[in-house]
Amino acid sequence: MFKRRVEDSGKTTLFRFACRIFYAHVMSILIMLVIYFLVDNLKLIGLQQPDGLYNIAVTIACLIFYLVYVYIQCWRIGQRDYTLVLYKHIEYNKFKPLLAAAFSQIPGFILAVLALIPSTRELGQSIFSVFYFYAAWLLAKCKNSVPAIYFIPLLLPLILVPAAYHMGYRGIYLANKVVYKMPKDKKDKQGRA
Repeated sequence: MFKRRVEDSGKTTLFRFACRIFYAHVMSILIMLVIYFLVDNLKLIGLQQPDGLYNIAVTIACLIFYLVYVYIQCWRIGQRDYTLVLYKHIEYNKFKPLLAAAFSQIPGFILAVLALIPSTRELGQSIFSVFYFYAAWLLAKCKNSVPAIYFIPLLLPLILVPAAYHMGYRGIYLANKVVYKMPKDKKDKQGRA
């Protein structure tokens, strides 16, 4: 009569993992808009700021948000995968975070190629600089001198995601290392092998 509800086992597919990383780019765009309106309102009330303040402020805010958000999401997925591997619900795949990071950067790779093609250069550069706003200051300084600069922001997730995932898988949480200091006599082996 009633159908039993199927529970999600907590398995994070590669597509879901890549979407979470891609979602960080979307959230960076929203942060960029908020900072833009804040800086614009400073002009309205008569406060003057240096010319490069907007690009530097947005670059720093978006980069910090991106690093923290992606680290936390990947750490949680790694921690959950450890539990699923421990109880033999899934098999361990050490390349899962690298593949997810690569899949999440496909739109950025397409935009980087569009930014390098002469006929689509302006469109590609404008969309790319919005998509990778955490690198806006770097892109503004170097875009005319070094064309390969568009591929550098693609590397950040390829480094961050596997590191954060494997830290979560091993139970190493950076916030505990930074915030809390353990006395030497109470130190014991923490984390997972």
